[in-house]
Amino acid sequence: MTDAAATKPDTAGLLNLGQVNHAIRPLRIDAKGLAAYGFEPAATHMGAKYYHPEQLPRMRRTLALGALWPEGEALIKALGKE
Repeated sequence: MTDAAATKPDTAGLLNLGQVNHAIRPLRIDAKGLAAYGFEPAATHMGAKYYHPEQLPRMRRTLALGALWPEGEALIKALGKE
């Protein structure tokens, strides 16, 4: 077993960034963009970012508001404090 495989965090039940992008299509975002909206990965392994699936509804709402109403940043941040 390699060191990378030995230290891999438990990602069972988490969504990788590709799965997040699939769920928000036709929108697309990278890990930096998600972090700008306050979504930090639950785990990172070899550059891959993993997120809690419970965050997905809030991600969709936040990204849709951001795409349709860029001036609504204050509202987006307020929704993140629910």
